[in-house]
Amino acid sequence: MQHPYIKTMRMSPLTEVKLHNEPYIAGTNKTYMQLFFISLSILIQSYTQDLSPVQVTDNISMLIPSDFRPMTDDEIASKYFTTKRPLVLYTNRDLTIDLGVNQSVTQWVEKDIEIMADFQKSNVFNLYDDVKIISEGTKEINGRKAVYMEFISTVNPDKDSFRNEGSIQKYTYIQYIIVGKHALVFNFTSPSQLQEEWQGAAHQIMDDVRIKGKIK
Repeated sequence: MQHPYIKTMRMSPLTEVKLHNEPYIAGTNKTYMQLFFISLSILIQSYTQDLSPVQVTDNISMLIPSDFRPMTDDEIASKYFTTKRPLVLYTNRDLTIDLGVNQSVTQWVEKDIEIMADFQKSNVFNLYDDVKIISEGTKEINGRKAVYMEFISTVNPDKDSFRNEGSIQKYTYIQYIIVGKHALVFNFTSPSQLQEEWQGAAHQIMDDVRIKGKIK
């Protein structure tokens, strides 16, 4: 006796089964899954950045996005309002994403790295109107202890400004490694809307930092 809810059943590579009068095409689920994984693969590839190892100083090598270039002195002065050049500062073609390395003025010893991390975290919160922490902690990078903080920062517009500007949000991954008596500060910054596109690359870059010897 035919089941009352099954109207038709035809056995074929694309078997059509009607349950409660709703058509289901056997075999199409596999096709949908294949299309899903193909789309996912394309999406992942679109967010994969081309990184190359670069000797950025005599002591430091790190992965740099292939389309990045060193910032000029004029660009640094214009964007960061300083004439003091960091140890390393790279940027993308339209100057919206920066990757830099600098050396702290304050002297630290390696055993105090977590104290330094708390001090730097306090500075970050004082620098912006709002900070949302994504991740933070300590880890070992090629034999050296590092502390890191990943966050979204917000700078609100000046209330007294005549310009009708919205808030500025940035994605930042910052990492500290004490070498000798100074902390090296590794910093990756992009607009927050590019976080999804660049977050994976930022992690790769920070996890592959290599330091030889002592920094003068």
